[in-house]
Amino acid sequence: MPSYAVEEPSGHRTGIRSQLIYFLCVVLGLSLFLFAGIHAAGLSPSNITALYSGVPSNTIQLKESFPRPQGSPLFTDPLVDNNSGWNLHSVPGTYAVAIANGQISLECDNNKLLWELLPGERVFSNFELSVNATLSKGEANNGYGIYIRGSANANSDLASYYRFELYGDGSYAIFKGYSDQNGVSTSTKIVDYTLNPAIHKQGKTNHILIVAQGAYISFVVNNRFLVSLSDTSYASGSVALFVANLPQAAPGAQAQFSQFNIYAIA
Repeated sequence: MPSYAVEEPSGHRTGIRSQLIYFLCVVLGLSLFLFAGIHAAGLSPSNITALYSGVPSNTIQLKESFPRPQGSPLFTDPLVDNNSGWNLHSVPGTYAVAIANGQISLECDNNKLLWELLPGERVFSNFELSVNATLSKGEANNGYGIYIRGSANANSDLASYYRFELYGDGSYAIFKGYSDQNGVSTSTKIVDYTLNPAIHKQGKTNHILIVAQGAYISFVVNNRFLVSLSDTSYASGSVALFVANLPQAAPGAQAQFSQFNIYAIA
């Protein structure tokens, strides 16, 4: 069967060429406008490609640099003694809290979660928190980390909160606590369990950085950005350290915290 080459009328071809030139001019103009806007916003191509990574709709993936704020910290403790007034009450075989060698240790031995509120009933709104944390004892599926923007009710010192939890296997999750109609505190995961190579596993220290500013809360571990949340539920509240001896783990988990600082940010 012969093949055929069909030639378009020259007038139709000229019309297509004119439309193509017009389209390219429009695209070029929009590109220049977009580039100018990006440049004015101080963004780079690497920032743009890191904006979103498929996490839940209430999270924002944005890589940022968080330099240490200027001025004196809102809270700092070298943890060489208990001059700050931490609650060191302990029950042998159940839980223990101790300060020694520049760190505070929390140990839970009954498959529950043990938290330690910052002393002084302090409330923080916009802040940058940094701390070194290690899962020093227990199985790798135990957890440890930080509560922020906590509040109390008649039943609990931490009835509502955000909880950033690391695990000994190198994963993390973020929880949101709230009270039901009976005043009973419960929680939901707002970032599900996620493995991340930046997180050191059990026995190694992780440097945690949390930046809370208005509705946005960003989480960084070992200078690697993990995730940012946008949530308007809790604007301020208490801070607590914790260790979680999870029900599926053998009894006994210990976490150690050091170099704890909180700075105010605008």
